[in-house]
Amino acid sequence: MASEYVEPIGRVLGDGFQVAPLLDGWTALDGIVLVKCLDDEGRSSWALRETAGLNEEEVIGALTIQLDILRERVLDQYRVEDDD
Repeated sequence: MASEYVEPIGRVLGDGFQVAPLLDGWTALDGIVLVKCLDDEGRSSWALRETAGLNEEEVIGALTIQLDILRERVLDQYRVEDDD
């Protein structure tokens, strides 16, 4: 995990980034951000950032669960429904 957590997320990503709001009554505690970027030579790449309150096991667990959910969502697009 990164050792320096010094910038607010809006300052790092800019004001142009938008995400869906949290559910009513939910309060953000920590987070993981995966950002598609252009590097200094104009090539696309990925940057992963997480807040200071998460340990490595939480990051791995959260990403694994999200990967499983996304995989199922994509597979559902190709599954044939039974008409029985």
